[in-house]
Amino acid sequence: MRFRNFALACALSLGVTACGSTSPDESPVVPVEETGVSTAAATATRIYAYEPTGTHELSFETLGTFETRNNRRVLVIRGTTNRYIRDVFSFVPDDAFGTASVISERRFEVVLEEGHELNTMLSGLPLLVSIDTFTGSPTRYYAQIILAPRFFDFRGPNSISVFENVDPVYVRNTAGTESLMYRGRVDSAATSLTVTAPDGVPTVSRVDADTFNLDWRYPAVHQAVDPHTIPLTFTAALNTGAVVDETARLVVRVTGLAISTNDDPYNTWPSPACQPSVYTCYHSKPAGTLDFSSCGTYRQVQRCTYASACEVLPGQPLSLTEIGFPPPAHALQAPASASLATTWYGQVGIDAYSTPECPATPVTIQAVVDHLHETMQEVLPFDWGEATDRAGLVDRYFFGASNDPLLAAIDAFAGGGPIQAWFGWEELPCHNCHSYAEYGVLYYPNSGKVIVLKSYHGYDW
Repeated sequence: MRFRNFALACALSLGVTACGSTSPDESPVVPVEETGVSTAAATATRIYAYEPTGTHELSFETLGTFETRNNRRVLVIRGTTNRYIRDVFSFVPDDAFGTASVISERRFEVVLEEGHELNTMLSGLPLLVSIDTFTGSPTRYYAQIILAPRFFDFRGPNSISVFENVDPVYVRNTAGTESLMYRGRVDSAATSLTVTAPDGVPTVSRVDADTFNLDWRYPAVHQAVDPHTIPLTFTAALNTGAVVDETARLVVRVTGLAISTNDDPYNTWPSPACQPSVYTCYHSKPAGTLDFSSCGTYRQVQRCTYASACEVLPGQPLSLTEIGFPPPAHALQAPASASLATTWYGQVGIDAYSTPECPATPVTIQAVVDHLHETMQEVLPFDWGEATDRAGLVDRYFFGASNDPLLAAIDAFAGGGPIQAWFGWEELPCHNCHSYAEYGVLYYPNSGKVIVLKSYHGYDW
């Protein structure tokens, strides 16, 4: 690592150690202490966490090592405590995960098999470990461990800058069968960048004039980190015409560690919910978008892919947004009897509205009618009419039988299903005649659509 970056990492590495050495395989020195939670810089050989009362101390070697056990490649991470260990157990929410074992009085290891277990951890899911001790109070506590791919051991000129982080991001392939991508970054004012290695070579793509992305799906990123002793070589054709190389090794590191004596680790570290900003970003992308890395990490975006808006966004007060009603206005047919020639009917006016997708309080027909009356003066007050449901629509002023064509057209537009309805009427001033205005409001809870019907009729004296 370049000296200035190494010095900065040492200055900022709260809760970590090894600022006296650039090798991840050397023995640790005395750490800078931090209670509860730690994060590891690229130069740290160990990461530490302490229970607030000081009763329990926990540390991990930051560098995971790959071994072959039972003819399987596995990642091994090793921890140390300040108490004699009776038992350890590794898990993720609601499921045992990995294999934790006591290897000496105060040391233990967690083994993750290559494939599903390793990929899951590298994708950003924390690993939980319960630790039972013979001494101390309490005798059981929990650790939360974060693993991630990280570059280190940088060797080369300043004209190529390989970033330490390789982050899991949400990028679908064209077949829609994969969405987890591991992405790194290289900065270089270059016309091209290539990466070479025995295997585990990323896909390189240009972002802008001096930025390149490095992308791996899981099989390739595993090849790049196992074995971690083989570096990747980055070759840049600089804008100046020079061609330069840099090498760096990609490894699996313990990048985060926390400790808790709470009886329920799920209360201490609850599974995060979909964040509103991530949800909005994800759902604002155009149809056909594959790359959602700008919205957050892989797991942040994944939580929002199946979340409903009402689980994420704050509730909205009742409002009615006008929407177009496609069918033409339907006329009520005047009776054919000549004896009623002095009776008239008005055309039915139809307005359509949508209610908020996530209302703060349940929408009811009374709330809709009150809103129409108070804000738009569209209808009479709710108490001046009568509320009913779908069964009560038959033989109303606007509808006849249950197969009425006007109701069928409204159902097709609003989505059908249950209906909350309200009907009211009022007499209008009329010289030598009687005239009446008729109002109907239909609310479809399943679609959130509101249909407002207005008409009039009358007859001469």
